[in-house]
Amino acid sequence: MIAAAPLRKLKRVYTDFSVTTNQVYYKFATSKVECNICHYKANRLTSDGWHQFIQCPKCRSDVRHRLLWATLEHNEEFSMQKMITGKRVLHFAPERPTTKLIRHQAQTYKTADYLMPGYQYDSIDYAIDMQDMPVIKDESFDCVIACDVLHYLADHKKGIREAHRVLAKGGYFIVTVPQRDNLEVTHEDPSITDPEERKEAFGSPDHLKIFGKDFSSFLSDAGFTVTEIDQHSFPEDLVKRNVLAPPILSQRKNATNFRKVFIGVK
Repeated sequence: MIAAAPLRKLKRVYTDFSVTTNQVYYKFATSKVECNICHYKANRLTSDGWHQFIQCPKCRSDVRHRLLWATLEHNEEFSMQKMITGKRVLHFAPERPTTKLIRHQAQTYKTADYLMPGYQYDSIDYAIDMQDMPVIKDESFDCVIACDVLHYLADHKKGIREAHRVLAKGGYFIVTVPQRDNLEVTHEDPSITDPEERKEAFGSPDHLKIFGKDFSSFLSDAGFTVTEIDQHSFPEDLVKRNVLAPPILSQRKNATNFRKVFIGVK
């Protein structure tokens, strides 16, 4: 029997080889989709546990990453130049597809996470709970990024208020969260502690809530002016080309079929 770690490494080597071979082919052939982050080209992307054909096999981006990147590239009001370039950036739970690109643009780039058992990164600047960050002074950053972080917090409102506190006037809070389709009010229940019950209620054993259509109100209540960006913020051909929305909607109860990037301005 092959040990788990060597097996994962072997699988990754095979995947990298397949990706490289695939891209040689698409230097000469027409492709239907292209990852806007790493520029992987194909006729369709790979699938994850929630959606079919939404994950880039090269950089592992999914819809939320590419939707954020499309915003930075194509939205003049919330462009890379305005929100990231030359700015002091604090990035919670930094994700592989976007971390290096954002770090390269920022004047100061700091990472943060509340490291739970089973999670680790090569390096984190702040091992802190987003709900309570006394180590970070008021108005220390120009941009705070928290993509799919707030549903892990017992009190997401405290996390949002802390983000507001550490941002300078005019600073940006970039957020994504899982939102169950057609759920009007965010569902959370602290009495649900069993992992299987949490999975049924919120979508994963370590999720503490599933957000509804009311999410933007949490940002505005904390003092942010909020803008919601989704697939309809971009031309249809760009949405299809960069897979900014799932090509096939998931039928799972807690699926987020209609991703949004929320941007709060202090």
